Order: sequence, then C-alpha cells, then structure tokens
Amino acid sequence: MDALHSLCIQLSAHKLLIAVPGGRSWLTCFDTSRVAALPVSALAAKHFTLAASAIEGAVIAGLEQTDRAATNDSPTLARYVRWLVGNYLFARQTPILFRQAGERFQASFRKDLAEFALKKAEEEDGHADLAYRDLEALGLPAAQVIRLIQPPSASAFAEHFRTYVESSEPIMLFGFSYCLERMAAERGEAFIKKIQSICPPRVRAIRFLNVHSNMGSDSAHVDEQLSFFESMTTAELSGVARAAFETATMLARQPLMDQSLTDAEIGLRLELVGIKLPDAYQDMASFPTPP
Repeated sequence: MDALHSLCIQLSAHKLLIAVPGGRSWLTCFDTSRVAALPVSALAAKHFTLAASAIEGAVIAGLEQTDRAATNDSPTLARYVRWLVGNYLFARQTPILFRQAGERFQASFRKDLAEFALKKAEEEDGHADLAYRDLEALGLPAAQVIRLIQPPSASAFAEHFRTYVESSEPIMLFGFSYCLERMAAERGEAFIKKIQSICPPRVRAIRFLNVHSNMGSDSAHVDEQLSFFESMTTAELSGVARAAFETATMLARQPLMDQSLTDAEIGLRLELVGIKLPDAYQDMASFPTPP
C-alpha cells in the first residue's frame, strides 16, 4: 500500500478524499470545487502510513459534516443513563454481526478477514453485560429501564452495521468498527472522573466506560486495526475509508437522533412506572454521546 505516493477515495457523491503518507489529507467538494486541508491526527502522524492517512482523513472529514458544538447538549445523569441503555442495545448485537461477517469471509476464501472479524467478535463478547451492570449499580431496575428508554441512535447504528455485513462489500464493516473504537479511545482518565462525578457518591457505574476508553483496550485495538489496513488493496482500503466517513458522519449527528429523549422525557417515562433517578449528581462540562 505505501508504495503508492497518494490515494484518492470518493467518500460520497460529492466528496473526494486525497491522502498521502505522513497523515496529510485533503477533502474536495465537487459541488463547490473547494479543497480543504484536513487536520493531521495524532494517530495518522504516529503510524505515518498511507493507510492511516486515508482512514483518519475519512473519520475527520465525517466528523466535520455537522456542527458538533451546536448539537452537544449539556450532560446529566439522565443522559448518562440514556447512553448506557443505547450501548447495551448496540453492544449485544455486535458479536453476532462480527461472527456473521466472519462466516461470509470464510465462504469467500478470505481467511485473513474471517480471522480478524472473529477476533473482533471475541473482543466484544460480554460488553453489553457491563452496561447492564452499570444501570443496576445506579440502583435502577435495568431491564425495565431498557424497555422504557431506547435511544433511536442505538437501532440506527446496529442497522448500519448490519447493512455493511450483509452488503456486497462486507469488508466495509472494519471502517465502521474502527471509527467507533477510535472515538472511544479519545476518552481519558479525566473524562472518566467527570462521568463518575455525575453519579451518586460511592457508586461506581463506569464498567462499560472503563473498557471503552483509553483506560481499556480500545487504544490497542485502534493501532491494531490501522496496522491491519496496511495489508489491504487500494479497492479494499477505499471501501473501509468510505465506511469510516459514513460512521463518523452518523456519530456527529447522534445528538440530533436522540434529542427527543430529553431529561424531562426520560424522567417522565421512569416516574410513570415508579422509577426515580438518584438525586445526588452534578452536571459536567461536556459529555459526547457515541454508542
């Protein structure tokens, strides 16, 4: 892959990504003829490969499709509960979908892709249980709360993942999984402490978050995937980059997907069945809502 000096990838009907080794990439918009240099991410600079430049450029381009600052609402415990429920609903499907993809790769005699998909399935096993236990740690009847609070984004992301797995290019699922793990790896220790601060005193309801942060294994998984992408053909990498772009675009729009589940709405749904959120919490400055 790195024998190439540059790579052009059509991310959508109107957008073209140009990437070169070293982390540099540019986004061209056909409808405006505008060419914009994209920021060089720490990951792309660290790997210094054409594959890393392309995938990271695609993610950054996708995140910039929406004004994230305008849609980033102030976090509360109610929204953290919403986040946990969404992650439970999504995470219980990911191992199944990875294994389904593994079967498809095996059937097409792509042992390398099959093994990688099955490895990802093993890594995701049991993660839904972590979110479930976090809800219980907050003193909530987890099963009932999950039935009452179902963020639209959870089913949207699961369906998007399934679409890649069942498509004519199932290899695109790796762009989807990379983008999610890459965003999770941006959460550091300070971020986790902020989440802990909105939970009731002496309650530790951050099992899922600990795993899906740079305190867990996601950072290593991100590096592993970038190294794996280096072995792909130009066509394969282009498909993965398009999926990463599409997934990043969805992540940027996620707050809009779930905006109907406001604090008031969440509280009303729970109170109607006699469930009350713990009182002892405080708002924190920022809380993104990836699945």
